[in-house]
Amino acid sequence: MKNPKIWVFDSSPLIYLNKVGLEWVLEELEGDKILPPEVYEQVVTRGKARGDVDALLTERLVEQGTLTVVPVESDFKARVSSLRTELHEGELDVLALAEEQSGTAVLDESIAREVATVFKIEVHGTLFLLFLMVRGGKLKKEEAQDKVNLMIQKGFRLGHEEYLAFLQLLQKL
Repeated sequence: MKNPKIWVFDSSPLIYLNKVGLEWVLEELEGDKILPPEVYEQVVTRGKARGDVDALLTERLVEQGTLTVVPVESDFKARVSSLRTELHEGELDVLALAEEQSGTAVLDESIAREVATVFKIEVHGTLFLLFLMVRGGKLKKEEAQDKVNLMIQKGFRLGHEEYLAFLQLLQKL
């Protein structure tokens, strides 16, 4: 991994960590945690308009400096304009910012992860952050599994194979 570590967040990891009481993971994660303005708009502005409690948690993390909103300045989106129908603006911005900052994109959408891989952008998802917390002794294995189950109950999309791979990783720790 690159040092100092830069994590670039999409909306899904922020929303679901907050929905299950794991916002502290963002505080514990070593390195700079950034998000593009489009993701802030999706999570906080639109979330507050819908009455989503998790929007308030993300807003607080930005206000206290745990998360920083950073504008996208690269031409990445222009280079992948043909993918605009496949990826949301926020995902495109996360990939652009991760490439621009030599950071790690943190997103869960499989197509966006594939694009990251093609462009040699380091990419991880929400489950990887939980794995890091378990490995670092900040979260128990059972609690990580319970939180993932709760995330799924709250709408987090996770394939069966990915879920099983996560459980196997936990058992190896």
